[in-house]
Amino acid sequence: MDVQSDHNKTQGEQTTFSTNYDQDAVWENGLRDFFEYRDLGVVEATGGRVKAHILRVRDGGDPSDLHATGLHVHKLDFQMIYILKGWIKFIYEIPEKSGKTRKEEHTFGPGDCCVQPPEIVHNELKCSDDLELLEITSPAKYKTAAISS
Repeated sequence: MDVQSDHNKTQGEQTTFSTNYDQDAVWENGLRDFFEYRDLGVVEATGGRVKAHILRVRDGGDPSDLHATGLHVHKLDFQMIYILKGWIKFIYEIPEKSGKTRKEEHTFGPGDCCVQPPEIVHNELKCSDDLELLEITSPAKYKTAAISS
């Protein structure tokens, strides 16, 4: 019996079965040299529609330059972070109905979750040396654009 959701039928896309066990984890270099990244196999399973990875501060890594990224936006449809260990502090420019924006700082710790709307202006300010977080994005590949002050 071939059972597919209506969404998959209309989109013509399949999601394949995928597992990713901690004992087989592979940690790789990525965007920032003080972090290491563990791909959870979701990109391949979804044909690039979704990415899920864990990032953490590498042993001996110095995340003190985290804020150096500067204000930026991601050109994507969905982004969520869930903190597994440690903490991270962000600043956001939150759009208001009036058309103005307000700046808010948020510090997230274990068990905290944040959905960042598409193209929200933000920056990572600092994080703990033991930070580990799960990030989910859609699509898997997207562009990041710096915002000039």
